[in-house]
Amino acid sequence: MRGTAALLVTAGLVYAAGAVCAVSGDAPAEARREAPSKRAGKTPPRDTAGDRVLGFAISLHHTTEIDRFHRAVDRIADLGLNTVEILTPAYQTHANSENVRIETGPGRGPRREQLVSVLEHARRRGLRTVLMPIVLFTDPRGNEWRGKIQPPSWDAWWKSYREAMGYFLGVANETDTAVFSVGSELLSTETQTRRWRRLIGDVRDRFDGKLMYSTNWDHYEVPGFWKDLDWIGVNAYWDVAEGTDPQDPELSVVVENWRRIRRRLLAFAERRDRPVLITELGYPTLPWGLEDPWNYVPTESASPAPAIQATGYKAFLRAWAPLLKGAEPAPHWAGMCFYEWDVYHRGGPEDTGYGVRGKPALGVLERWLEKAR
Repeated sequence: MRGTAALLVTAGLVYAAGAVCAVSGDAPAEARREAPSKRAGKTPPRDTAGDRVLGFAISLHHTTEIDRFHRAVDRIADLGLNTVEILTPAYQTHANSENVRIETGPGRGPRREQLVSVLEHARRRGLRTVLMPIVLFTDPRGNEWRGKIQPPSWDAWWKSYREAMGYFLGVANETDTAVFSVGSELLSTETQTRRWRRLIGDVRDRFDGKLMYSTNWDHYEVPGFWKDLDWIGVNAYWDVAEGTDPQDPELSVVVENWRRIRRRLLAFAERRDRPVLITELGYPTLPWGLEDPWNYVPTESASPAPAIQATGYKAFLRAWAPLLKGAEPAPHWAGMCFYEWDVYHRGGPEDTGYGVRGKPALGVLERWLEKAR
């Protein structure tokens, strides 16, 4: 995600989930449920061969209005997209903590039944579902974020992380989720290949869908466990304004920057012999949105820049159109999810976040989808 902007973590938690405050006490009993063994008696997950992922990510934290998330899923389906990716949190206190835990309630994660409800609603609407748990900090210190985790005991951290993943895996199995992410942006763990392979093997024994891990655009060559997974996940926050004025960009230059990235990323996926899924692709509605798309926190002097966000969408769709439309064979391309369909903010031209509701970027996407049909 946008985690490379470490200085923005605290503000980012507020943006994603409203106010975040410390919570004490044990994890809820629901968090201690064991994941069932695979999917006995269930229908296979929706994951049609050759049907490349094209969808939106939704961040699902605590809510008292689950219907808003159902309506967001409906809107994604009505656009003609085929996938919804649900990002939802587990927590640890700070980067040096060794206890990853499930916390639900105000300022924390959704209740289990809420998470199940949104995933099941997406399935009813005919959407492929992707479940991507992420680790957030309840009390980050300075520039900490999940890419910098350094616990006193890695053994203790991994034990608690495996337990947290077991909770989410139970949800994935219950809801026939098609794709499960075993982690996201845990950069400081990515060289611990043996531990990752053990976790992936355990999840594989209990899950029939596709497995992936999501890393950052500047870190995807680091993990040594890609061949243990079905898909390589990459959060795509590259600088795509190189060679042009980022606040008054030439569209053709941004398109060519994306084409270079496309060639490089697909060549890597071919070398690893695994399809790559762009797990997050988005632009904050800010003047630097093309140059530093991971930086979503506005300064006092920054004005909303919906035209910048729209240019980013237009350039990506042009550069990747042959793959998005299936016009070119691409065995190492799984698809992509835009970040994000923002349920927490109203959208509109004054909103500086990644959401597209009420902004020109949504019109760009709608027109592209209409022509692609």
